[in-house]
Amino acid sequence: MKRWQGSCLGTLIMLVIGGGWLFFVVPVGGAMIIGVPAVFDQLTAYVLCPESVDHSYNDYGSAPIDSTNPSGGTGHYTELTCTYQDGSQKTFPNEEVALKGIGASFTVAGICGAAGVLFLTLIAAIIGARLVRPKAQTG
Repeated sequence: MKRWQGSCLGTLIMLVIGGGWLFFVVPVGGAMIIGVPAVFDQLTAYVLCPESVDHSYNDYGSAPIDSTNPSGGTGHYTELTCTYQDGSQKTFPNEEVALKGIGASFTVAGICGAAGVLFLTLIAAIIGARLVRPKAQTG
C-alpha cells in the first residue's frame, strides 16, 4: 500500500464515522443553543437584524398550554424590536423570531460539527499516510 492510499483510507474511515457523528451533534448542539436564552436571543437578533445598533425582546402573556391541566407547561408570545442607526425600528412577530432563531441555532451547530469533522478528517489522512510503510523497490 502506498502512502496516498493510506491517506485516502484514513480520510474515508473518518468521513463515515464523522457523518454519523453529525446526526448526533446537529440536533443536540442546536437544542443546547436553544436552551441557553442569552445565546439564543443574541443569535436570533443577529439573524433577523444584523445591521441594527440595538434590540429588545418583549414577552407577552404566559398562559397554560393545556387548559385542562393548569400545572402543565406554559406558552408565551415574544416580539423582537430592532433599532437601526437612523433611529427607525422594526418589530418581528413571535413566529418569525421562533422559526428563524431555531433555524439559526441548528445551522450554527451544523457548521461547528462539520468543521470538527473536517479537522478530524485531515488528522486521519495524515495519520493514515504516516502509518503506511511503502514496500522497498527491488530493481
